[in-house]
Amino acid sequence: MKSLKSMKKPVIITAVSALAISGALFSQSTYAAQVTKPIQAVYNNIKIIYNGTEVPYDAKTEPFMLDGVTYLPLRLAGTALDKKVEWDGTNKRVVIADNGVPIDQSTVTALNNQITTLTQELNTAKAANTTKDATIAQLQKDNQTLKDDASKSSSSTLKDLQKELNDDHSDDYNTNSDISLSGNKNDITVTIEMTKSRWTDLSSSKQKSYLEDIVEDILKEYKNANVDGTVKNSSNRDKLASFTTNSRGDVTIKKIGTSFDASTIQRSLFDRYSNYAGYGFDFSVRGDSSKATVDVYVNSDDWNKLSNNQRSTLTDGIIDQLKDRESIDRVEGYIRNKGNSSQIATF
Repeated sequence: MKSLKSMKKPVIITAVSALAISGALFSQSTYAAQVTKPIQAVYNNIKIIYNGTEVPYDAKTEPFMLDGVTYLPLRLAGTALDKKVEWDGTNKRVVIADNGVPIDQSTVTALNNQITTLTQELNTAKAANTTKDATIAQLQKDNQTLKDDASKSSSSTLKDLQKELNDDHSDDYNTNSDISLSGNKNDITVTIEMTKSRWTDLSSSKQKSYLEDIVEDILKEYKNANVDGTVKNSSNRDKLASFTTNSRGDVTIKKIGTSFDASTIQRSLFDRYSNYAGYGFDFSVRGDSSKATVDVYVNSDDWNKLSNNQRSTLTDGIIDQLKDRESIDRVEGYIRNKGNSSQIATF
């Protein structure tokens, strides 16, 4: 055989030789019908390399070439590729299969048991989650019911107190007033309606005393409540006065339409905004506590350089200062050019 390889010459082999080669691949079997043909095989020291490693073989399983096609035994190829190769002589079939690792039945049983246990745990968790969701929903419903009941109770209690206040104070100082309450136990708003003449006929001290008597009775019932309110004209519901209280029940009355110290307000605005965003501003204020008008003077070029946010911050700050600090009910304003007082914008 070696001399044939070294000479690298074709060798004529008969069908008997071919059967000998195939016998190296498969166990011998009896063929129902055999055809014998002569073939010319070339042995040329062919090597088989799988993933960089040479696959060894012996003389019986040596690959060869026939008519330009390379042949090698399937069993040899199966060994290289980790496949199981068998010859089914009965059906004359070559059977190739993966080399699987057999799984012990106990392992299969254990895995199935584990799957069953995990499935049961999952179903239990789902059931618990459903119960939890139902509990949360019920608690939310109960909480809302409690809030509604508390609101109704507070409203009902305020209505009861309102009736008592009217019974006790509607005829005080010949006011012939109607008193109503709104809000809750922490913040109570009082609205008192009477004719304008009955209110203005009261002296300042009587107005204060009348309101403090009402507030005192409210604080007896709700000692920690914040109480404020308004006095309105019963004929047209125009506001005649507003009032606030402190924790002791002392009342501060703000009469509608009373004058204010314009120079003090202007000076306060100047101190706060005269150099706003690096630009110069002047201010003029007129009106009374029911309505004040503010003129803001600035160079038109400087106003145009301000962003929309800067403009809003300025005008909102002015309004808040007059309403919150100076107790003015309504504020309107104008942005004017310093050079000619022409109107640039309103707020």
